[in-house]
Formats: sequence, structure tokens, C-alpha cells
Amino acid sequence: MTSISVVVLDHRIAPRDQATWAFTDEGAATAMAGFLNTRIGGGEEIAWVEVVPLARRLNRKALRYLDCWAELAEEALGVEELGE
Repeated sequence: MTSISVVVLDHRIAPRDQATWAFTDEGAATAMAGFLNTRIGGGEEIAWVEVVPLARRLNRKALRYLDCWAELAEEALGVEELGE
């Protein structure tokens, strides 16, 4: 199955609409995350790679899965903002 590698930035570093980049090569994504962690994060993990499998087209089940992750991310962001 085809997949993409997504570099995810910590929400404290980038606004939500600029928090991810997709790569077709996992090595390139890992290198980018490493660069960001070293240069911007000062060694702290501010970026990481998540591998996302892709089907030829997204079906309803895949869309529900993505929606679920988006809702969890929003809930986590809301809880962290309340704690600050």
C-alpha cells in the first residue's frame, strides 16, 4: 500500500494550518524533522514523522478515521489551552 510521511510540528511552534508537511520519501521526512528539532527546537522534539497509508481513493471509513483524529487533536489543544 502506498503511504506518505507527514512531518508534524508541535502546535506551540506553528499555527494549525502550517503544522504539517507531506513527503513521499520517509527518509526526507525524517531528515526534515531532525533538522527542525536540531535547529529550531535546540534538541527538543518539536517535530516528528507519522506515516499515513493511502488508498487509491478515500472511502467513508477512511474519512471517519481522519475526522476522529482531527477531533482528538482539537480536544487535546482545548485541554492544553485551559491549563495555561
